[in-house]
Amino acid sequence: MELKKMPTEYLKQSILQCEDRLAWENYGLMRTEHRVREAMRDYQTELDKRKQTELDFK
Repeated sequence: MELKKMPTEYLKQSILQCEDRLAWENYGLMRTEHRVREAMRDYQTELDKRKQTELDFK
């Protein structure tokens, strides 16, 4: 699923999952710390874009 199509709540949960994976060093399907950090950065960037868009409309 594309990041743009993901609900905001799903993005927040995905960031929490990445944080848990990093804390427990159990990377799951992502396999490496680098991939987990990259995914977490992508999720956070998308959330930041949405927050900026919300501010623009207010």
